[in-house]
Parts: sequence; C-alpha cells; structure tokens
Amino acid sequence: MLMEELPPEAALDGPPRDADHLLQRTLGTVREERHQAVRRRGRVTALTSTFMVAGVLAGGVWLGQGMGVGGTDEGETLQGTSAAGAHLAVQVTDTEGGLRLVATVDGMQDGEACWLVVHTKDGRTFTAGSWRAHEGEVTLAGAAMVRAGDVARVSVVDHHRQTLVTAS
Repeated sequence: MLMEELPPEAALDGPPRDADHLLQRTLGTVREERHQAVRRRGRVTALTSTFMVAGVLAGGVWLGQGMGVGGTDEGETLQGTSAAGAHLAVQVTDTEGGLRLVATVDGMQDGEACWLVVHTKDGRTFTAGSWRAHEGEVTLAGAAMVRAGDVARVSVVDHHRQTLVTAS
C-alpha cells in the first residue's frame, strides 16, 4: 500500500544524471536575478538622492533670490545725519512680501530706546524694528509691508516718538 502512493520516479536508482547541472543552473539564475535587483535598487536610490539634492539646491537659490541674497539688485541706500551727530544709513530692498531694511546707526545716546520707522509718500508710517542703543555702531535688519517705491524716508525715533535722525 505504501508503494502505491509513491510516484514511479521514486523507484529509479538515485537522482537523474543531469540533476547536478540543473541545480547549478537554477542557483546561478537565482543569484543573477538577485544581483540585478540589488543593482536596480542602487540605481533608483542614487537617482532619487540626486533629484532630492538638486531640489534642495534649487530651493535654496530661489529663497536666496527672494530675500535679496546673491542677487545683483541690492536696492536703494538712504543716508542721513542729525544735528546732534547721529548717522543713519539704510539699505532698502523690495521683496515679494514687502520691504527689507538693513540699517546702520551710529551716534545714539547710550541706553536710548530706539525704533526704526518707515515713512511712505502718502503719510503712512511702519515700525520696522527696535533696539536699545549703546556706544558705537549698530546694524539691524527690519521689514515693513510697503513697496520700496512708496518709501519717502526712514527715521530713528525715541520712546517719545521724537525723530533722532532721518535718512532720505
């Protein structure tokens, strides 16, 4: 009864003569397919990484240009000096969201609370920054929601809103 369940190939003496070659070919095919899959994954990973790096670099360049960094258009520079000897130089650059200011102030009284104020041609004012003055030159960045073409002047005012120096 046990012999009836075995296939006729089981009654042969030993494995077929070319069985070793068949096993070697099968294993070789499996190895080659695995090697090709690993190489394919490596290529896909390298390509994806390259595109990601290129995207990050392109985004950095785009953001840098939007912030006025690295571009050739550096904007307009306004300058002024007060009767008391305070100096103000302001670089005004248009951005997509408004106005970017980089102000250099010198000659303020030590400890004075100061505000950087943008005055427009139509009479509006925007506070672009504030700081507490100290001896020596101070450079600060600010921003205002106005176009550079609308700026009439930029001034530094004290806590009483009295103008200390104006650049136009």
